[in-house]
Amino acid sequence: MKVICNRGALLEALNVAGTVVASRTPKPSLQCVKLSAPDKSLTVMATDLEVAIRYIDHQVQIDEPGEALVPADKMRDIVRESVDDTLSIEISGDNAIIKGQDSNFKIFTQNVAEFPPVPDFEGEPQFEIAGGHLKQLIGQTLFAAAKESSRYAFNGVLVSVKGKKISLVATDGRRLAMAKGDLVSDNSGKDGVKAIIPAKALTLIDKLVDDPEEAVGFQIKENQILVHTSSATLTSSLVEGQFPPFEDVIPKDCDKKMTASTADFLAKIRLASLLTTEESKGVRLTFTKKGLVLSSRSPESGEATVNFPCKYEGTDVEIGFNPTFLIEALRVVDSDDITLELTAPNRPGLLKGGPDFLYVIMPVNLQ
Repeated sequence: MKVICNRGALLEALNVAGTVVASRTPKPSLQCVKLSAPDKSLTVMATDLEVAIRYIDHQVQIDEPGEALVPADKMRDIVRESVDDTLSIEISGDNAIIKGQDSNFKIFTQNVAEFPPVPDFEGEPQFEIAGGHLKQLIGQTLFAAAKESSRYAFNGVLVSVKGKKISLVATDGRRLAMAKGDLVSDNSGKDGVKAIIPAKALTLIDKLVDDPEEAVGFQIKENQILVHTSSATLTSSLVEGQFPPFEDVIPKDCDKKMTASTADFLAKIRLASLLTTEESKGVRLTFTKKGLVLSSRSPESGEATVNFPCKYEGTDVEIGFNPTFLIEALRVVDSDDITLELTAPNRPGLLKGGPDFLYVIMPVNLQ
């Protein structure tokens, strides 16, 4: 194999593929990227056996077709630190020779046959969504997925598709985020599709999408998802198990409702949370006809009181919330105004931002 690459494009490919390279593994092949140059492009592949990426670099000149398995970190470091516009890569025996104008590196390669197969996207997508819209939906839900949980389904995001509509739902048991959107195309059939996509895979999908107008294609199979853009294909195992019946936790009969500016409410929550600590992670929200008073206190820091004039309908109520959970949700709301609906101090609150985003948050006990 002998190719001449645009250094910037090659570095982009190595950075994307490097996100799934296994950092700790007894298999040296999994610490490598596979380079495949069949004709007019260079494909860079990587996998950790759960997630795999194929990234196509078109800014290359193929002098000799071929393939090689090279250490991902060494390859990326060389390409990153080089100052040349182009680099040549030539495979000679068990070595990869990388040349710049004033540099020459020889790194040892691995046996290509030891690298596991990386699936490609074949056939038509089951559904497509605009890249910018997909990134918005991921941003509005992924943050609410569990970082660590004994309930494995909590570590993923439920994706549901039916009738050119898509919804994403994530929960960690203390809050739940749900975002809805429209598809570019839907060939999933009358019953649609549902799958729990791992948080890691969605994070990588978010990074892969760089053109907000490009349609991103999806195929969901029995235990696998494939995601395709013009430059990359990502494959991931799906999360096994049943997603919790989230519809049951969404409050239905709220008789108390606050309406406010998203930015103003976010600012007041941030202000009231300044004196909270990890031990006293709660802000008290007191709703009356006059508006809202936010307060917090901790033995270590002191007390804070913040007045927030707002529109409120319903009887007076006092409830406590984790301010971080509110802040994270308010940051991803894409509407100017929000509503916060309540029923009782010991019942969850329902935050809505526009017609396609809702957020359920459990109250906290305040001393």
